[in-house]
Amino acid sequence: MSIPGGGNRVARLIKPQITALPLYNAGLPEDFVSRKYGATTISRLASNENPLGMSPRAHQAARLALDSGWKYSDPTAAALKAALADHTSISADRIVVGNGSEELIALLCRACLRPGDQMVTVTPSFLLHEIYALEQGAEVVRVALTGDHRFAVDDLVTAVSHGCRLLMFSNPSNPVGCFLDDAALARVLAATDPDTLVVLDEAYYEYAVALPGFPNSLEMLADLPNPWAVLRTFSKAYGMAGLRVGYGLLSEATLVEHVDKIRQPFNVNCLAQAAAIAAIGDTDFLTATVTHNRSNRELLAAGVTGLGLSVAPSAANFLFIDCRQNSTVLAERLLRHGIIVKPWTSPGYETCLRVTVGSSEDLQHFLNRLGQLL
Repeated sequence: MSIPGGGNRVARLIKPQITALPLYNAGLPEDFVSRKYGATTISRLASNENPLGMSPRAHQAARLALDSGWKYSDPTAAALKAALADHTSISADRIVVGNGSEELIALLCRACLRPGDQMVTVTPSFLLHEIYALEQGAEVVRVALTGDHRFAVDDLVTAVSHGCRLLMFSNPSNPVGCFLDDAALARVLAATDPDTLVVLDEAYYEYAVALPGFPNSLEMLADLPNPWAVLRTFSKAYGMAGLRVGYGLLSEATLVEHVDKIRQPFNVNCLAQAAAIAAIGDTDFLTATVTHNRSNRELLAAGVTGLGLSVAPSAANFLFIDCRQNSTVLAERLLRHGIIVKPWTSPGYETCLRVTVGSSEDLQHFLNRLGQLL
């Protein structure tokens, strides 16, 4: 039963910057697609998950941690921070752990952005970068990628040289997959005002780190006068998207202390903490993941170009495909065959799909149906 006039009261209650926010377009779950479209075979290719699943070591660690499920998790994530400190050579007091790196994006925006502040990012982008900045009343300055789907370095340098409170973008880019190489990143950092918080979202770091020219961001940022944060996650290459654990490597312990003031105290559950510690040590699984992704990314790219479509170069576990028609309509038609992909709706990119590099079977399923629907 609705309350007469209730909608108006809610509209008056909600802050204007919240009312104006776009809704994040999350990948659809299998059950929804099965119920709505009657599909019996589902190919999850929208959320950049690891088709190999999670590390066997991480799986076992999570099962064992169930015995502690009746207790609150360690609010400091001390054991996980210690493991990450060994893994990254960043001291534990400069590490913050989040319920996915998405939470850390939100926390940094909440801690540092004020109404009217400028936040510089790129477009197309991971929409939560913009949403969490807009939530704080910030002005988002978007620097478009080039026509051949690469970072527009000159434009990015110009944007940051005017001064901004926050610079944040994905490297490799989400949704395109290109990356800002070491020389280009050095140019951008050199142009950035020392009072700007620099946030590099490296959610796809493990897929790109061995590629020629991919920047060692921690080395490059070490000498920067700016405050900075490098965000990484266990959701992608480590195959732990459902457990929700990400981490931030920050320029100084003081920044961690301020972020901790607004972080939920038990934000990373005990299963996720235990699994993440185990995953860090399973280098064989990570190597297998990166190798599998490289070969299947080539398979997917060859299949798509064979259909006459263009594909942006990618260093991640997805491809950005120009399907030369409305991508939302095409994605809906693919759903009828049980194929979940991500249509992009940013202005200028409405004909593009982001497709996860999944299993060989799922990719063949996608390519077969795509060829029939073009």
